[in-house]
Order: sequence, then C-alpha cells, then structure tokens
Amino acid sequence: MQFKTQVIRYLFALFLVMAVLPTFGQDSNEEVAQQMVEIADEVMRETKAYGDAKDTYIMAAQMDPNNLRASFMSGVTLLESVTKGAAEEYFMKVYEKDPEYSFDLLYKVAQSLHYGYKFDEATRYYDRYLEKLTANPDYLGNDMVEAMIVRRKIFECEQGKILMEFPEDVEIVNLGADINSKFYDYAPVVDADENIMIFTSRRKEQNLNEDVSDDNLPFEDIFISKKLDNGSWDYPDNIGNVVNTMYHDSNVGLSKDGKELYIYKDENNGDIYVSNIDENGEWSYPEPLDKHINTEFSETSVTLSPDNNTMFFSSDRPGGEGGIDIWVSHRNAKGAWQKASNIGAPINTPFDEDGPFIGFDGKTLYFSSRGGNGMGGYDIYRVEYDSSSQVWSTPTNMGYPINTPDDDIYFTPSKDGKRAYYASVKEDGLGYTDLYMLKVPEEMKRDDPNAVPVVAPAPVVLAPVILTVTIKGSDGVMDAVIRLSGVLGTGGLGANKTSMGVYEFSSTNGSAQEYLLHVTQAGYESQSISVSYPAAGNEAINLSQTVVMVKAKETAPVIDIPKPLIRKSSGDKVRNVYFDFGSSYYHKEDSPSIEKAIGLMKQNPSLMLQLYGHSDFVGVEKYNKSLSINRADKVKSTMIKSGIDAGRISIKGFGSDKPLATNDQEKEGRELNRRVEFRFVK
Repeated sequence: MQFKTQVIRYLFALFLVMAVLPTFGQDSNEEVAQQMVEIADEVMRETKAYGDAKDTYIMAAQMDPNNLRASFMSGVTLLESVTKGAAEEYFMKVYEKDPEYSFDLLYKVAQSLHYGYKFDEATRYYDRYLEKLTANPDYLGNDMVEAMIVRRKIFECEQGKILMEFPEDVEIVNLGADINSKFYDYAPVVDADENIMIFTSRRKEQNLNEDVSDDNLPFEDIFISKKLDNGSWDYPDNIGNVVNTMYHDSNVGLSKDGKELYIYKDENNGDIYVSNIDENGEWSYPEPLDKHINTEFSETSVTLSPDNNTMFFSSDRPGGEGGIDIWVSHRNAKGAWQKASNIGAPINTPFDEDGPFIGFDGKTLYFSSRGGNGMGGYDIYRVEYDSSSQVWSTPTNMGYPINTPDDDIYFTPSKDGKRAYYASVKEDGLGYTDLYMLKVPEEMKRDDPNAVPVVAPAPVVLAPVILTVTIKGSDGVMDAVIRLSGVLGTGGLGANKTSMGVYEFSSTNGSAQEYLLHVTQAGYESQSISVSYPAAGNEAINLSQTVVMVKAKETAPVIDIPKPLIRKSSGDKVRNVYFDFGSSYYHKEDSPSIEKAIGLMKQNPSLMLQLYGHSDFVGVEKYNKSLSINRADKVKSTMIKSGIDAGRISIKGFGSDKPLATNDQEKEGRELNRRVEFRFVK
C-alpha cells in the first residue's frame, strides 16, 4: 500500500508540473485533464488518499470544464472533505451540461447547497429529487437515495432556517497556532480546574510515526497542553509512547479530576481503554474496560460523572433506539462497572447519538445527535436530569452558530459554565479542523487572551433587570418547580429562591429577550406564560409576576367519566395522539392509535397516510411550526420501524393555526391542541 501511494504521489507531482507548463491548445488541456482523472480514479480504487484525489479532480475540472467526470468527482470528494459547501460549483456544472449524469445528481446538488447554508435552494432540489423518485419507483441503483432520508434532509433545512433566525449570543474563539496545526485537531477534554487540555491531532510534528496512514495523512496521536499563568494554553506535547502507539490513538474522555484518560482503539470493532496518571505525572499503559462496557460491537466515546461512579458511553450494540446510542453504567462497591443500560428516549432516537459529556453539576448531559431538531449532521444538545421524577428533560438544541449543517460533536464545557471547548471548521481555521473555545456573553473578554495586559477603559456595567415571580396555590403562597427558558428551548435564566414561593430571575443582557416561564407542581395544572424581558440599561428595572396555580381535576373513583368528544379526530377511524408541552414524544397511552394505523396500512397496501402535526399557541409561531413537524415525524418514524414504507406517509405541520380547543387553559384546552391527526387517502 505504501509503495503504491508513493508511486501515485510521484504521478501527482508529474501532472502538477504538466499543468503549469504552457500548452499548445485546448486539445492538450483536455488530454492532460483526462489523464489526471484516470490517476485520481486509481487513487480512489486503491488507496484512502481521498484528499489527494480531490485536489487532482479539481485541477482536472479547472483545466477542462467539459470533463464531466472531473467535475462530478470534484463534488463527490468535496462532500467528504471539511469544505462540503464548495461542492455546489462542480455539481452545478455537471447538472447544467447533463441533468441525467447520475440518478442522484439532484440530491447531491441539494446536499452541497444544504452544507452551504442555502436552505431554501437545497429544499427545492431535494423536492425535485423526490419527484424523480416518484417517477421511477422501480429504480434500485446504488446511486438511489431513499425518500425517507431526503425528507429528513428537508426537515433539517427547515430547522436550519429557524435556528439561524434565532442565533445564540456566543463568542467562538480559535485557540490559535500554539494549539492548532494545519492538520486535523479535535476531541478536546479538560479537567475540572482547566489546568490541562488533552486532544487528538494528526500533525506531523512530534508524531511518533514518521510515516503516513493509508489516507496519506499522519497517524492520530494524543497531545497534552497545560494552562499558563496568563490564562493561555502552552504549546502541546505528545503525551508519550506509553499511551500513544505507532498507529491511530484518540482520546475520547477524561475524568473530572484529570486522573483517568479514556482512549478509543480500533480493536474488536472499536473499544474503550483507560490510562491512569500517578503522583509523578506518569501515565499507565492503557487497559481495556471490562465486558460490561466493551462488546463485540463498537464503543466510541465516554464521560464520567464528577464522583467517577457513573459512566455514560456510546455504542451501537443491540437493544437501543437505533444506530449508535448512549448507554449508562455504574460502579459497584468493589469499583467494577456493572451491566450497562440504554439511557432511552428522549435522548436516544432512531438516528445516531454520540459524544456524551456529563456536566460538573452531575445532572446536565451534553451529547450530539443526528436526530432531533438538528440542522444537519451531528448537532449538540443539552438535557437535565430531574432526580425527583428520575427522568431526563426534552433535549434542547444548543443552537446556531454552535451547531452547523455539518457534524458538531465532542462538546466539553468548563466547570464554571463560562466556557466550552470543541472542534470545528471555520473561516479563521488553520487546518482541516481546529480547536475552539466558546464563551458565553456575560463572560466575554474582548481583548486577546494571549496579549500583554494593557490599561483599558472600565467596562460598561449594566444595571440588572430583576423579575420576581410569586407562586400562589389554593392555600396561599407555595413552592413549585420553576424555570425561565428561551422560546426555542435554548438559553434561559436561573432562578434564585428568596422565600417560600418567591423566586427571582436577574439579567444584565443589553438586548430585549422573549422567554417562557414554566411552573409545575404535583396536584396542580402546569402553567406556561410568555415573558418579555426588557434590555438592561443604566438603571435597575424590577418586574413582578404572580402565577396562580389551579388544582388539577380529579376523577371520582365511582363514576366513569368518558373522555370529551373533542379528543376524537374527525373523519378518521384512528384517534389523535397527544404530546406534552414542548415535546415531540407522544403519550404512551396513545400508542394503540398508532398501532391501529399500522394495522390498517398493512391490511390495505394501497392506502396512503397524511400525518398532520399541531401545537398550542404558547411561544414563537416559527418554533411551534417546527415542533408540529417534529411531532408528525416522530409518529411516522414509529410506523416506519414497524414495517410501513416511508413513501406511503407524508407529514405536514400547522403550528397553532388549527386548534381543536381553547388555548386559554391547559386541561382539555392547550393539551388537546398538541396533537397529530391521521388522514388516510386511497
């Protein structure tokens, strides 16, 4: 393999020389371009040096714009690179000259537009590809993309537009040339005190193997950097040949105290190893985790709770929701890991979940998913564990610009919550992927962290805007579970309890914000109230809100009270399914409705189904529209998993436009509007 790569590299150099030499006409350019395409094709067949093939295809396409193979493969290889949006130029050249060049050409055009944030254009091409699928129902070629996948892409474009319309107010800073190289740098992890950062790099400098891997890039090695007194990160060192080998080694987790480093190795389809650091600062030889963690399937990433007794990790073993899922294991009294269990929905979906990180508070879990309301690839989400109810909250998308249409994964927040570290591809990058630090607005420092301190004007300090919320029940002031979240589920303010039933929220944000106030308590109806938060200024602003909780209705034990007629769908034989506030997971008691719909479609193969998603009126309508689509898509996914062809089911979201009942109250009001309806078409 190495000999073959060297030969191909020699031919690349030869053709680079030929490409810059003066030519004697168009025929010469066409001939050289075709020879370069043949060389690149050989690379694609015999090696994994796709980056070299990409550069050669692009050069050939520029030399001869009429060589459709050169342009098409330029697009194909760009879609496998870190600059996927650049593929649009080459796929469009092919489409303009030969729209039928490949069956999936429309889909590839849409993909490149999607990665380039051109969501409306991408959707149009995805739709045209769906029309082509419908017109060619018997086509089964390798270049056919299933309708279910395409519809998911259209949904991601819709989510992308929403997330970009409501961007998160964060600052993302490249960690600079001292940390990043011109190669791949990724998977950063830090200890609780942020004294050390460990990450994976494919740089040539300090790499234990002077040779290259089969993709003609250096092997993965693990590097470590230490925090300097001025707050910047020191130049990283290779962690050494006890942890690293001559081949691929990648870190995937670090205990909060920085003493246990977790490493991924390709052995046994992918296993997790652990290395411990002793009092002298020496790392031990990595040892594989036991059978409760490592299996014959793939285990790819890991994170430990602050007390080191709970492990969350990702695996594609059977028994999950589908694809790669997040699993959890606990140490027993002897320090051994116990049998792992799937963390379940709503965190795991039929798509892949990976890169978990349990926060320093022990209850906030960050992870990446290809499902949910993402805008493409892996998106980063956040959930919180409620120890009283022993359930996880609905996943919250971390928003744009943290998330992009490409993969966003391995998000590592600091202990104080002021910073987070992750890898990304951005315009200010030094290489393929770089390490970045994300800073939340209140903690932003506008000066260069590596610069020598200078005398600067005193920062403008805004007076706080304080919202005081009083909760009242039937017997007077009462405590409750209260939170203030952004209208899209992201962001929010923390509550400070000042006395029984009285809570304060404080903000010094210089711009006005819209929030949702959620109040829940056992035995009472949940409340969700829109709150307009003004911008902070020179003088303090005090707001107040009283929430009167209404006792939940109780059903008398003797009298059989039927459900209201309004809960039945009109014109269908299948009853609606319903959802909790802000959730796209239907009530378990409504599962028989979905099972009945599945039975009807299996009995009648010609029957088609339209799923109509709806929401209540609380929150921003664009978010409600997105949520209603998510709800319909969740029901559709359940039916597909039961064997129903995805092409027989279409979905549509109406947001809050078509309520069944009043939105003035929760019970038999807003709860009835959070639904999915079934409409069968013969």
